[in-house]
Formats: sequence, structure tokens, C-alpha cells
Amino acid sequence: MVKLAKSLPNHDLENLESIPGFAQTIAVRILAELGDIRRFSSPNKINAFIGIDPGRYQSGEMDASLIITKHGNVKLLYRAIEQIDLASKTKPCHIADYYESKKLSSQPKGFKKIAIASIHKLIRTIYAVIINEYLYDYDVATYNQKDFDSN
Repeated sequence: MVKLAKSLPNHDLENLESIPGFAQTIAVRILAELGDIRRFSSPNKINAFIGIDPGRYQSGEMDASLIITKHGNVKLLYRAIEQIDLASKTKPCHIADYYESKKLSSQPKGFKKIAIASIHKLIRTIYAVIINEYLYDYDVATYNQKDFDSN
């Protein structure tokens, strides 16, 4: 699978490996799970594809939000968050910063929600490094995050 990922015409594998905590194995598995990320028009489409978007129930005048749909490989992305958090001791990452700050400020029951929110940030980061074809840069990510949070 590594040979196949390295033979891709773009530098997707190299770009994913630039995210702190992303070993070659995780990067290859994410490429295998998601396929060509360029086929998605936004990170939200990837969220829906892997199943971390909230389900909806609509019937007549009733419109309700449900729990996440969980029809993708969320365990792989959760492991990736754990690896990013471990690697943040030596390589800073905005995702680990967010994950740690939320873990410290939340109740014990909120860890799943924090993990899903962190996975959402990870998906946005994966989408950005693939679509824009650049390596991960902590300063750029934190700057863009401030712009995103102010909107």
C-alpha cells in the first residue's frame, strides 16, 4: 500500500505525513479509506462520508438532529488524534492544542464530543494540505484557525 501511495501523481502522502503525529502507516490508511480527497467539494462532505456528521430526521413539520451517523472508520481517525496529541510534546499542532484545552476544561462525560470535534479539525487540516498541496505548518494553521474562529 505504501508503494501504491508513493506512486500517486500528487504529493498527498508526503503532505499528510507532514502533520505532526502522522506516521506513514496512518497516512496510507487514511488515503486508502478516503480515496481521492479532491473529489470532495468541502471538508463537511468528508465528515458526512466517514459518518461524523449529525444525522437528521425530517417528517412533515418536524425537524430533529440525531447523534452522529458513525458509518465510517472513526477509530482510525481517533487513533490519529491520539498520535497527534503524543507528538505535540515535540512538534506543536493546533489540533493537539485544541484537544488538550478542551480535555482540561470539560466534564469526564464530554471526551467523545471533544474527540469528534478534534477529528473534525483534523479533517479540515487533511483537506487543506491535500487541496492546497502544501506541507503542514503550525503557524499557518493557528493563523487560519483564528480567522475561522472570528467568523
